[in-house]
Amino acid sequence: MVSLCKMRELLILLVAAVALASAADLRPSCSKPVYCESELLHRVQMARLYNDSKTFVDLQMNYDQNQTLHDFETLLNDTNQDPSREQLREFVNKYFSDEGELEEWTPPDFNSDPKFVYTIKDKALREFAKNINNIWPLLARKVKDKVIQNPDRYSLVPITHGFIIPGGRFTEIYYWDTYWIIEGLLISGMQETAKGIIENLIELLNFFGHIPNGSRWYYQERSQPPMLTAMVATYYQYTNDTEFLRANIASLEKEMDFWLDERSVTVEKEGSSHKLLRYFALSSGPRPESYYEDYENAVEFSEQRRTDFYIDIKSAAESGWDFSTRWFVNNDGSNNGTLKDIHTRYVIPVDLNAIFAGALQNVANFNAILMNPRKAATYGQLAQQWRDAIQSILWNEEEGMWYDYDIRDKLHRKYFYSSNVSPLWQHAVDPNIVKANADRILNNLKQSGGLDFPGGVPTSLIRSGEQWDFPNVWPPEVSIVVNAIENIGTPEASVLAFETAQTFVRSCHWGFLEYKQMFEKYDAENPGKFGGGGEYNVQFGFGWSNGAVLEFMKKYGEGLTADDSNDLATTASPSNNSDTSNNTA
Repeated sequence: MVSLCKMRELLILLVAAVALASAADLRPSCSKPVYCESELLHRVQMARLYNDSKTFVDLQMNYDQNQTLHDFETLLNDTNQDPSREQLREFVNKYFSDEGELEEWTPPDFNSDPKFVYTIKDKALREFAKNINNIWPLLARKVKDKVIQNPDRYSLVPITHGFIIPGGRFTEIYYWDTYWIIEGLLISGMQETAKGIIENLIELLNFFGHIPNGSRWYYQERSQPPMLTAMVATYYQYTNDTEFLRANIASLEKEMDFWLDERSVTVEKEGSSHKLLRYFALSSGPRPESYYEDYENAVEFSEQRRTDFYIDIKSAAESGWDFSTRWFVNNDGSNNGTLKDIHTRYVIPVDLNAIFAGALQNVANFNAILMNPRKAATYGQLAQQWRDAIQSILWNEEEGMWYDYDIRDKLHRKYFYSSNVSPLWQHAVDPNIVKANADRILNNLKQSGGLDFPGGVPTSLIRSGEQWDFPNVWPPEVSIVVNAIENIGTPEASVLAFETAQTFVRSCHWGFLEYKQMFEKYDAENPGKFGGGGEYNVQFGFGWSNGAVLEFMKKYGEGLTADDSNDLATTASPSNNSDTSNNTA
């Protein structure tokens, strides 16, 4: 008789074998070889002409792609396949340039004195909100006409409407960042700007068949958390724009099809089978924008292991959590290790599936509004199936919490990650289940220690050196946690949600007073200090940070204080030039 231990080993091997992908069967990272899969890309990135690998793939070509590749082949032949670093630099300087693809743009509906700031009673925080609102024009961009006229020479994918960049090195539109940017813009009364940005994402969706990680060709084969319907739902709350729903409902349904067709997997647990999503960006080679880093990490791997590593590293980038111990799957099923232990394909993420359940329900609701009862019922049933699957596979009854699930080792990954509570955020849990487990969920959160830091809620409690681990606090995750706790619905939960939001707002306020900047991430242990770790330096701006803080100040503005003095000012009246846009939220 085969021992249980041996059976487990055989099962692991079987799952691993099924998950393997041959390099010959994979698509390239994108259909533009100069930027995604060419000897030119490899040589330039490995020569480290730029400290940041993203710099090269963001340059424009001075000549067409065929000539660029042909002339580089000539250089290789003339140098016996061994050009020097200086020869490579000369080639790049001749054939590429950095004249800029974007132009500054002032959103036509920007208002420096929006109404919502007058709902904030604390004088210091009211001023802080005005300062954040005034960052929007500094991050506003439009694609230059030359990019639209000669798109083949750029890695940037041209989009029609103006948009808000995240900030720093990120000079393109990013998918899940945009949800919090949209939320912040709507709070600021910038409905037309928000609408245009959503239309940009829909353009990308209809062009590629899904929304890529960002509006660059080298992101073509990977997406990000599917937040588009949530953006549309938020926009609709503010505008009641039914015609916008009618014009775009087919596109929203198309995105649901992409995730169902390309990212779903059947998960078996305790005799039951359910369909859930995972991140699985199936393309070859290193990430073009981090080519050198990926190549060096995989250089000692076997050919098959290297292929799998590239898929898993891109899949983790697709999650938005690039990178974290969430995706490290060691031989014992733990999250120990380093980036070389990344196995994203084996992880069924709580947040991805919660977001998708919410997206399905949004599409059902939109169809109901549009008087499409059959589609509304179909998507409503699918949303319910997803909620049932989340509860069956990801809920841990013993601990009273949702956890990522390892399909290779068939176990819950029972670690504190801010994503654990995302089913509450997305209303992806039966209200009766929430009510029955409210105290247990709150106790789990409080006992974890994850809410005890003065700089905000860290994404994990593991100090790995990766930027999506401790001590880094990421604004969208704080937003998720606060709303999740609030949705528990008890008085204790409401107090905890408020306190969690206030801690983060104070941290960002202190940081702004000191640095006159908003950061993409913060330090949980040091209020106001920017975070660190990962592949690049901290970035300033910053779109989703602005949106998350504005969300909290709108939600809790009457009670938030900049410090413990509780010196609240009386509510002021808006001035004559305040925002007069229709806000029905």
